[in-house]
Amino acid sequence: MSRSITQVEDDAAGPVEAWLEEIAGASQQPVEVVREVLAEHGVRAHTALPRPHRILVTTVEFEGIRPAPDGDASDIPFHFRWEPGPGVWCLASTGKNEAGKSSVLEIILWCLRGRAGLQRDVRSWLRRVCTEFVLDDEPLVVEMMVTGGIPTGSVVSKRTGAELASFDGMKAFEESMDAFMLDRLGLEPLRTQQKPRGDVEALPVTGELSWPSYASGLYINRKGLGHLLGNESRNALPTRLLELFLGAPWAATMVAASVAQKVVAAQLSAARQRAAADAQARRAQLGELTRQLETERARLEALPEQGQAAANLSAAYRTLAAATATAGEAQRALAAARLRHDTLEEQRHSFAQAVQTAQEAVLAQAFFHTLMPTVCPRCDTKVSKEQWAREQEGHCSLCTSRLPDPTDHDDDAHGAEDTETADDLRQALAAIQQEAEEAASLLATAQAQASATTDAVTRAEAALQEALKDPGISDRRTVELAVARLEGAVAERTGRFADLDAAVDITPLEVANAVLKAAEKAAHARRTVALKQVLKDVEQDIVTMGRALGLEMLQRVELGTGATLTVWKGGQQHTYGSLTEGEQLRLKIVTTTALLRHGIRSGVGRHPGLLIVDSPGAEEVDSKDLRLMVQDLVKLTDMAPGLQVIIATARGEDVASLIPEGQLRLAPPGAHLW
Repeated sequence: MSRSITQVEDDAAGPVEAWLEEIAGASQQPVEVVREVLAEHGVRAHTALPRPHRILVTTVEFEGIRPAPDGDASDIPFHFRWEPGPGVWCLASTGKNEAGKSSVLEIILWCLRGRAGLQRDVRSWLRRVCTEFVLDDEPLVVEMMVTGGIPTGSVVSKRTGAELASFDGMKAFEESMDAFMLDRLGLEPLRTQQKPRGDVEALPVTGELSWPSYASGLYINRKGLGHLLGNESRNALPTRLLELFLGAPWAATMVAASVAQKVVAAQLSAARQRAAADAQARRAQLGELTRQLETERARLEALPEQGQAAANLSAAYRTLAAATATAGEAQRALAAARLRHDTLEEQRHSFAQAVQTAQEAVLAQAFFHTLMPTVCPRCDTKVSKEQWAREQEGHCSLCTSRLPDPTDHDDDAHGAEDTETADDLRQALAAIQQEAEEAASLLATAQAQASATTDAVTRAEAALQEALKDPGISDRRTVELAVARLEGAVAERTGRFADLDAAVDITPLEVANAVLKAAEKAAHARRTVALKQVLKDVEQDIVTMGRALGLEMLQRVELGTGATLTVWKGGQQHTYGSLTEGEQLRLKIVTTTALLRHGIRSGVGRHPGLLIVDSPGAEEVDSKDLRLMVQDLVKLTDMAPGLQVIIATARGEDVASLIPEGQLRLAPPGAHLW
């Protein structure tokens, strides 16, 4: 068989890199952007074939109390224990449908998946439930006490005695088993999305298909006959189960990308709708503003000319403008006059202090030179005669410094200089005093002018208000203001906000949508190639086994990658849903069996190797076909020693000889199993 271009690229660049490059090419985005988008939306490449895991139920035990059939007698306690193993095991009765067979199956499933399918009355009878099973060679036990139908218990490793999970209540039990089984079986929750009912504009609600949904692939009963795999079609569950049976690579990647793309596409559509609605609203608003502007302009043109009143108003405006300008100039002149006056006052004050200081210095010098000290001013020591003698020699009697000579002309010169300095300061002070007085006069004049101009502005404003009282003038002014306001609003919406539609940035959503769409397509192509390579073999097994189970007219089947089955029998083409319930049961069992056989042969299927079949002898299946069906299941378990099939049937006499010795639990005629 020739290899595809994708396979060649995978060999050259590695499957993940080739996938990323294909997405980049299809979405026209750089590889780095592709990586960022996929990481943001939790889309990872699942390329490795998964390692299969196995579940083997080894013990189911329960006890409780049920009411007496006639309602008068005392309640009846019951206890049931069964220890199945590998191969085909059967719970059977003889012609009695209410023997408790299906309840045993439901109790097993309750313990494995955490979700109860038991009828409420049966659950209320239970007091204690214990199911032991082996998961990948580790013996485990789920044990719980049941009160009023509500379980409280734990999952314990029999090997170590460690408690692996605990629960109290229905929801807690389901959540505990969900997390535990997904982890131990190496499964990941599959993302889903669906539109909320009754709200076409709402964004999709995302969710997950978790372990209870996967576990529907373990169970075949009448309720799920309408679906080839599992018991419901929501969220493409049959397709996910097909991938589970066959261990399809890229399947989880395809689902994650598909769900993420649908969510992003819905967000993008909503963003575009909001942008379009906003743009339409803005256009409608602009149209309304334009219409109002035209109306106000027409009103303005229709107003009569005001003649003298208009002239008076214009004159009042001009007078007010002139008065305001004059008042502004007067205020500026006042500020300048005040600044000069304050500056000169500061200078006058400084010169006055300097004159006073010079005068005090001259007087102090003259005074101290005439003194004859008798004691030291520092320590109160009396001045001695010897010290006074030094005064006669021209030295100070206290500090011995040379005293000024009265005949010394230099000392006279210093005194004269001090006197001249004081005179100069007094002259300067007089000059500044005169300038300050002149500045004060100018400041008073400026204040008077500023006050006069302020009064003029007040009179001009009063005159303007009087002119505006004219009815015609008031109407025109109101319309002119309305026109000006509307012109501004229209200009704003046709100018700065003209391209507001582009302000809603949907580019990131468009990029993410393109990348995720390309990722889903590329992963789908790889997953489909992987599935189609094995579906042909599975289809042949379905035909062979179907003929052996009484579908003698079966010619061929086509098993689609979406878990659809097209059937050709009697020369006609049929869908699985159009077949009778008996034919659906046969094909559902043989399809599940064929898929299990492939998984066992290839060693990559992720089905845990436990199959529970409730009432395979119902729905138009005659004794011969039922026996053939059971025989084929026995052959399947012989081919795979680790596989376990548990059957419940009311036709124990038909299958008793086919079930291996010790593996049939048959209720006595007319009696219950428990």
